[in-house]
Amino acid sequence: MKFKPLSSKDFEYLCDVYEAEKYDSQTELLDDWRALGNMFPESRILLTLDDLGQAQYTSMHSKGSHNLDETEGFDLSSLDAICFENGEHVGYLSTKSEFFIRLGNFEKLCKESSLEQIFQEKNLLLNDGSLLELISAQENWISILDDSVYAFRAIVNTAEDSLAAFPNGYFSSDLDPFENHTLCLHLRENYGYSLIGIGASYLALIRETKLSPAQTSDLTDLLLKLYGEKAASWIELVMSKKDESQHVLMLRYTE
Repeated sequence: MKFKPLSSKDFEYLCDVYEAEKYDSQTELLDDWRALGNMFPESRILLTLDDLGQAQYTSMHSKGSHNLDETEGFDLSSLDAICFENGEHVGYLSTKSEFFIRLGNFEKLCKESSLEQIFQEKNLLLNDGSLLELISAQENWISILDDSVYAFRAIVNTAEDSLAAFPNGYFSSDLDPFENHTLCLHLRENYGYSLIGIGASYLALIRETKLSPAQTSDLTDLLLKLYGEKAASWIELVMSKKDESQHVLMLRYTE
């Protein structure tokens, strides 16, 4: 397995993070993703995808703009001693002992998001350029990975909850972290797609079972509503894999 514990401290993370050099094989990366998950069955593993540096930057601002590290209302008695200075919390989160604070704030805001809100308030309609990019990513999603791939080991119950470890979606035209959660939750509960990764522009989800005819029809309608009629050729590519298991679905959550 390529993944090794992350040694760099350029960014503060609230969970264990692993790093690997860029993969050339989708099968190899998925095998390593599963192996890491099998080592920690109480966790969900979230991979980084495109433009890691940009995703780190926008994640930092997303956490701040949504006050995801706000400690008010939380019992801080279990936190590591390093979290305090002169008996007071230092005012920012930097340790694994504080992850429950981020997760609690994240879950609270997820409850305020809905699929209808996404359709009404966000514009993800594809233009010619973004359509070609999405088709290329769908055909070979390994090609959009950065030279380094991070794997966040988030101790959460569901795949989409792992977004709390690396929340993204900062600009007003993007899906925000909670809308990303809502979309991924819907796709998992209704079509069997589970989140495996997020980048600066993309989400990756994997389906382990085949789609039924009804699911195929409903998912086609959902994706058309999300991305518009220009997405038809990409949706056709997605649906050509409806009878395959271990199918990875690539979604853009940015304009």
